[in-house]
Amino acid sequence: MIDLPYKRQLEDDLITCGQLNAEQIKALAEAGIKTLIFNRPDAEELGQPATAELQKQAEALNMQWIFQPVISGQVTDEEGVEFGQLYAAAAKPVVAFCRTGARCGCLWALSQKQHKTGEAIVNTMKQAGFDMPDFFKRLTD
Repeated sequence: MIDLPYKRQLEDDLITCGQLNAEQIKALAEAGIKTLIFNRPDAEELGQPATAELQKQAEALNMQWIFQPVISGQVTDEEGVEFGQLYAAAAKPVVAFCRTGARCGCLWALSQKQHKTGEAIVNTMKQAGFDMPDFFKRLTD
């Protein structure tokens, strides 16, 4: 698999990572990734690739593109539920990305709250390489 920034495997068919560029999207398509979920609002920071351009490229490569912009540090339980629904309906395997992948990890975790214990979700996140003690408290309190 291609080297991705902040790459973390949360499920057999779900990887989270940091901001992707056009070259990485092409490599992911060639590696068999079927869907990209982008969780970053447009123009969040200077120099960020335009969502429309990334979407155009992904779709030209026959990838499903899902845009669910979420503000960093303000992920809601409702957005987590929405992420879970989008992920469940997506063609697999999926790569979800944002600036560093942390937002995507939080969304995945919140989507799992009805299915797993907070401790189980935290353990999965830790095994994947996430280190977010404050967020982990949100899952276990």
